[in-house]
Amino acid sequence: MLDDAGPTAVDPVAISVEDMHRPETLEHSFEGWTSEVFDMLDRLRAEPHIDQYKKEKPGVTDHLKNPFRRYRDDLVVNWVLPNRLDLETERNVFSRLLKNDFGAGGCHDHLWMSFYRPETKRLEDVQITHRVSPDGFAVGVYVGAYATELLTQAKARIRDAPATYLDLVNPLLAADGWRFYTHRGSGQNEEKVVYTEPLDAVPESIDGADGIYARHYISREETLALGPELVDRALDLVLDAWPIYRFYLAGS
Repeated sequence: MLDDAGPTAVDPVAISVEDMHRPETLEHSFEGWTSEVFDMLDRLRAEPHIDQYKKEKPGVTDHLKNPFRRYRDDLVVNWVLPNRLDLETERNVFSRLLKNDFGAGGCHDHLWMSFYRPETKRLEDVQITHRVSPDGFAVGVYVGAYATELLTQAKARIRDAPATYLDLVNPLLAADGWRFYTHRGSGQNEEKVVYTEPLDAVPESIDGADGIYARHYISREETLALGPELVDRALDLVLDAWPIYRFYLAGS
């Protein structure tokens, strides 16, 4: 959240892509992901347990959490601050590797982050997500899970304006790397319906969905090759997804 937010901070729902400022040249403190982080996440995928996490803990800090914080800082400097977006950018914006599984000791193989509006919480808001996993990096927009009221609102918006919604989703699906999907349940019980081509109609799976994603995937190899310019790519993807973010939140 802006330190001097006050009356000059901008409600993110109120600003369109056309009115948003994107620097031509970005400032970078993030140096890019390294092969070490992906090797570590591979091991956590193979052994998704706290015992493996403890073995990896020094690398979790050096290769994963610290670089991800610098990535976050670059988004703040190059996007949030220039546009005076009233978003929480510090407190609880990152997920956790260790699962909340009632002492079973499970561990995720990925880490993600999302800014959120200060009157809510990360898991209870519409999310612009940034996710690193063994497969690479992903940026997208999501509504669902704990944001039950906003998911209900988003579904109502989609029912009321299906053509408008398709006009926002289909340009993404027409571009390389984007997927649109709905899910029911979570973890091992999660069921997904995935779409990779432009839609002729709003999917029926939306009605019973626990969450709705539009996400762009960047391969591991390309993520490594981009280095610090992953921030540039991610910011472009954020702006691509921004109209859907505003659509879900309109009237909230």
